[in-house]
Amino acid sequence: SDFHKDISTPKAVMETELKHYSSLTKGTVIAFDYNKKRYWFDVVDLRSAPHGEKRDIIKVQDCDVATDFLPAKDTLKKRRTRK
Repeated sequence: SDFHKDISTPKAVMETELKHYSSLTKGTVIAFDYNKKRYWFDVVDLRSAPHGEKRDIIKVQDCDVATDFLPAKDTLKKRRTRK
């Protein structure tokens, strides 16, 4: 959940960091270090262009990548415990 707080352009940073991966698989966890801090991300949905078909694995090298974020798991847990 600190990712959005710590980084002013999270989508741009994520898209840049994804260039270090050759492919992504749905259900895996990826990690990267940014400003001396490690961030972990669950890969929950993958779609191919141009029609947005759902895929279980996609190639991410030598292509344009668009990202979107779901609420962080620790943020969701905090919300549930408050209710």
